[in-house]
Amino acid sequence: MKQKLKNIRHNLKHNPEFQAKLNELKPKKTVWGFLGVVLLFFVPEVVNFLYSQEINSWMVEVMSLYPPEWADKVIRVTQKMFDGELSFLNIGLGFAFLWWLYK
Repeated sequence: MKQKLKNIRHNLKHNPEFQAKLNELKPKKTVWGFLGVVLLFFVPEVVNFLYSQEINSWMVEVMSLYPPEWADKVIRVTQKMFDGELSFLNIGLGFAFLWWLYK
């Protein structure tokens, strides 16, 4: 199995078509590429960490105007999304994309 994975990796690394497609996917080394990665991966984590309580309390206030069976579901989902904890998966992916961007 290890040998099979090594062969696949070697074939992908030396396949010019695959390398061309990979370079097409790679974000450009511009301010917009950097901002895209930052806005997609880092900013949501900062907002979640800093403002989770305010967002949850605002959602409870807004959902008081809607039917309870629907509002409870929305509030529960919002509380799961904005729990105030950092997602190390998102942060790790963000750093990986930044590394790939400037590699």
